[in-house]
Amino acid sequence: MDIKIIASGSSGNAYLIGDGKTHLLLDAGIPFKRIQVGCGFRTSSIDGCLVTHRHGDHAAAIPKLLQRGITVYSNADVAGLYPGVQSVDALREFRIGTFRVLPFEAEHDVPCYGYQATSEEIGEKIVYITDSAYVKYTFSGLTHIMIEANYAQEIMIGNVRDDRVPLSLAARVMETHMSIETLLDLLRSNDMTQVRQIYLLHLSDNNSDAEEFKRQVQQETGAEVYIA
Repeated sequence: MDIKIIASGSSGNAYLIGDGKTHLLLDAGIPFKRIQVGCGFRTSSIDGCLVTHRHGDHAAAIPKLLQRGITVYSNADVAGLYPGVQSVDALREFRIGTFRVLPFEAEHDVPCYGYQATSEEIGEKIVYITDSAYVKYTFSGLTHIMIEANYAQEIMIGNVRDDRVPLSLAARVMETHMSIETLLDLLRSNDMTQVRQIYLLHLSDNNSDAEEFKRQVQQETGAEVYIA
C-alpha cells in the first residue's frame, strides 16, 4: 500500500493512499492548492475522497474537489452541508475502483466516520481513524493502520496543572480525540499479526510526545511506526 502524508494536525488533514490502480484521498482539510502539490499536480488521478466529518480541518477543500469532478464520500451530515457529496451508510461496503470501502461510526462531537479499505489489487487492508475518542469495533486482517494519537493523559494533566492548557479545552479534547493510552488498548484488542505499518496521526503540538508514542506502539506491535 502506498501511503503519503500531505497534512496532519489541527491546521488541516489530508492523506493519499493507493494500490497501483486506484488512489484515494483521505480527508481534505487543507487548501486545494496544497492537495495539488501533495499529489504531484496529478489530482485527476484521485478516484475518490473519503471525508470523516464536517470540521474544516477535514472538509475545507470539498467544494474545490467537487468542482474538479472528484467524487467525495461521507456521512449524511457532510452530504447535507455540501451538495454533491455522496452519502454512504455506516457498515455498508461500497466500491471505488479496486478498493472495497467500509465506513463505520467514530466517536466525536459531530457525526464522524472511520474507514476500512481493502485492495483487491494487492490484497492489503487499511483502517483510517481520526478525531475519535475511542472505537467500538474490532478489525481483522489489517496490514496498515492510520490512526489518531492526539495526546497523552499525563502530559495533558500536567499542562492543565501548569496553566498551559485551559481545563475546558482539555475536557473537550479528552471527549473527542484519542489518547495514546486508548490507542494502545485498541491495538491490544485487535489482530496485529499481519500489520506491517502504523501511522500515528493528528498529534497535539502541546500534549503529545512523538518519539515516546512511536516507541510505545513499536514495542506493543512490532510493526513499522511512522509519525505524520
